[in-house]
Amino acid sequence: MKKWIIIGAALVLVLGLVGAGHLLVSRIGGPDGEDLLAPEPALDVSGAPVEVEMGEVSSLLVLAATVRAEPGEQVKVRNGGTVAHLWVGEGAEVDKGAPIVNVRTPDTSAVVTEGRDEAPAITEITLYAPTDGRVSGLKDVLVGDVLEPGTVVATVSPDEFRAVAPISPNDLYRFYEDPEDIMLQIDKGPPAAPCEFLSLDTSGAGTGGAEDDEDGGGGGAELICRVPDDLEVFEGVRGKMSVSTGTAENVLVVPVTAVRGNADSGEVVIVAADGTEEVREVELGVSDGASIEVTAGLSVGDMVLDPVPLDPRFDVPEAHAPEDEEFVEGD
Repeated sequence: MKKWIIIGAALVLVLGLVGAGHLLVSRIGGPDGEDLLAPEPALDVSGAPVEVEMGEVSSLLVLAATVRAEPGEQVKVRNGGTVAHLWVGEGAEVDKGAPIVNVRTPDTSAVVTEGRDEAPAITEITLYAPTDGRVSGLKDVLVGDVLEPGTVVATVSPDEFRAVAPISPNDLYRFYEDPEDIMLQIDKGPPAAPCEFLSLDTSGAGTGGAEDDEDGGGGGAELICRVPDDLEVFEGVRGKMSVSTGTAENVLVVPVTAVRGNADSGEVVIVAADGTEEVREVELGVSDGASIEVTAGLSVGDMVLDPVPLDPRFDVPEAHAPEDEEFVEGD
């Protein structure tokens, strides 16, 4: 009896292994299964004709931004002199034209008589606030201090802030005109609010905005907008700018992938009714990253190849560096 039990258990084990093998074969390939180990067919990257249509393109760019205090205006002693009187103290709020400091300075307009050893003429002048704002820089200025010509006595800074966003060099192609619609969203702050455009600085020098992003490197430009007075912000807080860089309505549009080049001008491949192809130059306008405006060179109903083939002047095998040979000491 024990012998038959052992034989039966062995048969069950063999049958189980056979069934598992059949299931494995059916999964990786065989008469009853799909061959999942076979290589996937290559993607079809050849272009197909698409029709040129009328449409609308709106270019929107989102940039990382940092809030900075509005730069102040300096109160400077042109000819130097001696501090005679301080009208205000450090941190005072003043209006434009308010007196800040009196300085006794040499009177360059006085007539000096030759041959006489006279003390130089002295005049006392008042330096005024160049703008509304808060005074800084006076904490170390005392009556009697001697100031060199051109010394900055104080700075008057308005109680305002600006948002500064770095722009990578390639994104400058997205700015077709000065942006009129900018929304500022502060991270973990109040709801987004309009931010008045101030300037687009393309000098590359920067004004201390957010750190350069990976694409921006050390070049590019900075977009600056005025933070609204009723938006609570602090020096150095971060956020994002949503910038409308251009809009075009009721214009000819094609996919950006159907054009070689995305700024000012480019090339498309026209597909005729008989299937022949022709490379044609076109003039370009606003792009939203998916579609692009064509301002000249195409008409409604034209068929263009999408995606456009690579320019044959650049469609060459990549050059590969020779494999590094193992260095053997003594060679």
